[in-house]
Amino acid sequence: MNKIAEFFDTLADRWDELCTHDPEKLNHILQNTGLRKGLRILDVGCGTGVLESYLLPYSPQRIVGVDISPGMIEKARSKYATPVVDFRCLDVLDLQGESFDYIIAYSVFPHFPEPEKLISHLAGLLTAGGELVICHSESRDKINGHHDKHAGKLSEGLPPVEELTGMLSPFFTVNKAEDNERLYMISATRKQTL
Repeated sequence: MNKIAEFFDTLADRWDELCTHDPEKLNHILQNTGLRKGLRILDVGCGTGVLESYLLPYSPQRIVGVDISPGMIEKARSKYATPVVDFRCLDVLDLQGESFDYIIAYSVFPHFPEPEKLISHLAGLLTAGGELVICHSESRDKINGHHDKHAGKLSEGLPPVEELTGMLSPFFTVNKAEDNERLYMISATRKQTL
């Protein structure tokens, strides 16, 4: 198990009490994307399944939640008893041979040491015209300050949206970006050809 998985595994039982997620901000993020009925959704770094209660009302065809922490996946599985949601303990970079219409990376992006590699891989998992959403329900400054204090060796930091737009540009067209004192989000559509 790598250091990031170990770190989150030790917190899995207490994660939902330690981390709060503002429902108003999460709904704002999702409502400002192309989320709609019948999509195949990938939840990258799903943790304890925080997003699933927000995604299920959109009546997805299926949700695949992946996380590298066995403890987080175990907790997520205990919260949802629906065949629509499939939680898997694996590194998203090892996910192959599947296709999604919508990929969301909520509160996870700074934990990938090679963001360009992640973006390229996620582009390959998305259908042409599919949507990638990278988001946090806190500001970039607050996220980076928290990670510097608590998870510095496990976080690369959240880049300004202008920098992330540049990383996305070979594969995506950015639809919407917010980087303010309330939250951080970028929504991008996969280009027709890679």
